[in-house]
Amino acid sequence: MFLNKQKVYSRAFFNAVFFTFSGYYVLLILLVNLVGKHYSRYMTVPLRILILLLLFSCLQLLGKKSRLDKPILVAFALFSFFYILRIIIEILKGSVVYQSNESFLLYYLSFAVFPFILLLFKKEYAFDLKLYKIAILLSGAMVSVLSVVFYRQYIGAVGRINLALTRSDQDYVSPLHFSDTSALSIGVALFILLTNTTTKVHKFLLIGVILLSCIPFFLGAGRSSVLALIVPFLFFMVVQNNKVKSFYIFIGLLSFTTLLFFMSELLGSSLVERFMSIEDGIESGSSAAVRADIWKFALSHFFDNPIFGYSLQVPETGHHAHNIIFEILLATGILGIIPFMYLLIRAFKNSIAIIKYKPEASWVVVIFFQSLIITLFHGTVYGDKGSWFWFSLAFILSMSNYKQVSVAGGNENKKVSKELVFT
Repeated sequence: MFLNKQKVYSRAFFNAVFFTFSGYYVLLILLVNLVGKHYSRYMTVPLRILILLLLFSCLQLLGKKSRLDKPILVAFALFSFFYILRIIIEILKGSVVYQSNESFLLYYLSFAVFPFILLLFKKEYAFDLKLYKIAILLSGAMVSVLSVVFYRQYIGAVGRINLALTRSDQDYVSPLHFSDTSALSIGVALFILLTNTTTKVHKFLLIGVILLSCIPFFLGAGRSSVLALIVPFLFFMVVQNNKVKSFYIFIGLLSFTTLLFFMSELLGSSLVERFMSIEDGIESGSSAAVRADIWKFALSHFFDNPIFGYSLQVPETGHHAHNIIFEILLATGILGIIPFMYLLIRAFKNSIAIIKYKPEASWVVVIFFQSLIITLFHGTVYGDKGSWFWFSLAFILSMSNYKQVSVAGGNENKKVSKELVFT
């Protein structure tokens, strides 16, 4: 009976991770290429319901934690209260935004609130880390394979896939989907290689995932994805205790960056050119300049309405702020950003502890950092990339806890300061 329960849980949690992250884009690529992109909107709601059912079944199978981290729950509840209050205010005002106000509420509940609460409430299972890791790598590899199958004619032919496909094309998929999902699988695989002792077979598979993921990475050519790859490595080098390992990580990062330059030239990608010309792009009015203007508008409205915020969207553009922190400032003001920043600070503290005391699990920090960085450039509080952020945030907050350990020594007890305990 226990084995059956364990098996059901493993499948449920694996699929919840799979479809929350890159598995969503596996289905999206299949749908737009086999049926047509106009049907893709019918996938989102059923898939979110499925993910919630899977996470709810995980909670039912394992049960609730005996001790819940109340400050985290209070902070999340406060943030959610102010964000939902903003949605209700906009509904009562009859505000016209880029999607219905009811959609904001539905998406926030299904992409953020329910997954976050279910993950935070359920007991940890020792196998969670392995299921999390395999789901991320497998879904990322599948996106890579499908990008070769359906978009192979553009590999080496265009600098970025949107130069060949436009939003009006039947088989169009956003280039950001390619670059974000591939950056995630590359980052996780690299960290496992650098921080874990693995067999030759596992090393071969991880290297295969990395090389295969380079194809959609260059097809998408997303600048934020480059930062999402680099920042976790820099954070790891600064935080971890072993300076020799930091040196090897630096050499590995330098080698991988050289490989990226070489492959970018080989595949004819514009990734390196786009990343190196960010400053020129801002001056010439490219998408980077547009995003910078959006951020200025969002901050301007926040400074005019600092306590309660102003709106769910940037009125000058009629769209979201393209930055989760600016979006929260715009929508909820100081009242919402304070509990949100508390959650971020707690996640950063846990990330540091994971790197210091359990470096072989540092790839979990990579998922959180990449999800956060992506939402700082083109994500939202709700939505598919928002779901990456809330899932990875909840996982890293629930993954560890701190306790004071008393150790007998001579005639007195010595306290060992905050040892990380993993369940």
